[in-house]
Amino acid sequence: MTRINRNILLVGSALWMAAAAAPIQAQSFDTSGTGTLRGQYLFRYVVFLNDQSGNLVESCALSGGITFDGSGKYTLSNTQLNDTINSANSNVIPICASLGGGTYGVQSNGIAQLDNPLFQATLFGTFSQPVVTASSTEDGLLDLFIAVEAPLSASNGILAGHFTVGTLDFPSADATLARQGYFDLNADGQGNISAFTITGSAQNVRSGASITQNVAASTYTFTGAPGGAMTFPAIAGSVTSLISGTKLLYVSSDGQWLVGGSATGSDMIFGFRAPSGTSSNALLTGTYFTAGMEDGAPGSENLLDAFYGSINANGAGDLITHERFDNLAGPTIDSTFNAPVTIGSDGSFYDGSVYTYLAGSAGKALMLIGSNGQFSLIAGVHAPSYASTPTLWLDPVGITEAANYTPITNSYSPGELVNLYGTFTGVSGQAATTLPISTTLGGVQVLVNGQPAPVDFVSPTQISILLPYEIAGDSFATFQVVAAGSKSNAVTVYAGNTAPGIYTLTDNGIGAGAIFHANFTTVTDSSPAKPGETVIMFMAGLGPVTPGVSDGAAAPGSPVSKSVEAADIDVFLGGSSGFVSADVLFAGLAPGFAGLYQVNFTVPQGGLTDGDNAIAFETIEGVNQMATISLAGFSSSSGTAVPGVHTPLLRGRALAGRTRADVHPKSFRRALP
Repeated sequence: MTRINRNILLVGSALWMAAAAAPIQAQSFDTSGTGTLRGQYLFRYVVFLNDQSGNLVESCALSGGITFDGSGKYTLSNTQLNDTINSANSNVIPICASLGGGTYGVQSNGIAQLDNPLFQATLFGTFSQPVVTASSTEDGLLDLFIAVEAPLSASNGILAGHFTVGTLDFPSADATLARQGYFDLNADGQGNISAFTITGSAQNVRSGASITQNVAASTYTFTGAPGGAMTFPAIAGSVTSLISGTKLLYVSSDGQWLVGGSATGSDMIFGFRAPSGTSSNALLTGTYFTAGMEDGAPGSENLLDAFYGSINANGAGDLITHERFDNLAGPTIDSTFNAPVTIGSDGSFYDGSVYTYLAGSAGKALMLIGSNGQFSLIAGVHAPSYASTPTLWLDPVGITEAANYTPITNSYSPGELVNLYGTFTGVSGQAATTLPISTTLGGVQVLVNGQPAPVDFVSPTQISILLPYEIAGDSFATFQVVAAGSKSNAVTVYAGNTAPGIYTLTDNGIGAGAIFHANFTTVTDSSPAKPGETVIMFMAGLGPVTPGVSDGAAAPGSPVSKSVEAADIDVFLGGSSGFVSADVLFAGLAPGFAGLYQVNFTVPQGGLTDGDNAIAFETIEGVNQMATISLAGFSSSSGTAVPGVHTPLLRGRALAGRTRADVHPKSFRRALP
């Protein structure tokens, strides 16, 4: 699809049209895709529980069969539960117990919810056949769930060929023993795995520095039941093995995916068929559904986190990423960033500091493994390919915010400019030219929760709209295109009060932000911002404002309309060596414009370097790290800052102090019975 960046029009024209009010129709989770998830699957679920200081005290792993009935209910079978108490907390009473079954739902775009199998909580994630990935991001649990479609029966022949495999483990629920790694698994289809080298790290070996270990030939076995086992010999001597012992082994019915872990531990193993031939960035194209778990090196606070999300990959090495991110330092947030990669000929890329990216065969999979004290396993599965209709069709994963093109699992906020991609036959390209923005353009109308939205731009493949402010307070937003008396399919996404996006000077939503000096000349490398200077940054997704503005209308100049979260908005500048807080003077709608937000902030006097610095923009609900600002007048120079780190900047939030029982059985995003 061709994606059109609208930031030039946004900052250069004030002539848009407005909309008339219409009745609001609240919308919730779309279960139209529930029937696509049916039959028997094999799963591995791991969860780590902490005390009020953030220390790990207990880990649990549940593995076995899960049968989806295609109508919203699932049952568990042949499960194995391991509940490990950290040795320093021997007085803790184990609390993990299988619930035996529950409910689930899947939207048309693969976004899924299912009951947690151990707790009265909800797993949020995605489904792309034959893999389900999820995490209980809204309920205070730090966990990871992966399931693969089960074969009717299995023999050793189901595992044959070359696979890429990753592993993450916190033995004995102890972060000081954390270990991780990745390796090539070559199976002969007869129960034998060739000797291999695993690359990874262990916190108690060289303080978590990267190491490699040679693992001798290993074995696996299936005896007709869908699940099997694989056994890895320990490294000779007293060396801590990155992987060893017997592991449960579940292979998908198509022989392309595997998941597993120890029946007596809480490790997670995930793998997929490795790429063949010569790989490059072109291997990673389209949308990937993700879920992961990670932990920083033990220190004064334990930095365990878990998330689900998605990635939009452009085939040129840009991974525009969203994570619905939960950790111990604050509430769950939406974290968005770009992770630039250069995929090597073997299908891998190391970013030089933390993550190794591993691509799968034909670009169907993506996995990230951490290093150097960052213990991570992030599993990615390519989103389904959806068949379009010849007339009006909205791509179920083709909805992005207009500033940075963040992917489908991100939240969308009232007043935000949003791009819809699909097939809109008979629609000619045109843009709104007068204010206020009309709810009809070129015969096209878009409904959001039943409310007509101001339509800014239409073409045969893209429609851009402003989300009505009337959806404020809704947990979901459902889009439907109407043209020539016909309606498209409906697509539902999560909604939030804010979903910050920073407009950029390039068409891809990455790099130099749309930032201006006080005289409205552009901040660039040749005209950088200086210490103490106040600059103007143009944005999307800052949500409701006060005083309020009609949908599609120009924002007033007196009084100005401020974001209702203005007092809680922060801007940080910096890079790999750290971030420095900037003073935010204004956050709200740009006067005279429709749907355009601006933030005025003052560049810090010190603590930064000359050159391109990353911007971390934070609201209550989200963190955006997609753009940079060029600075000069500081004491030293730096290379180009690359925004995009997996751990969002959390502005000094106090440790949440969650206990093991501090979970909420029905969060505001839960939509299951």
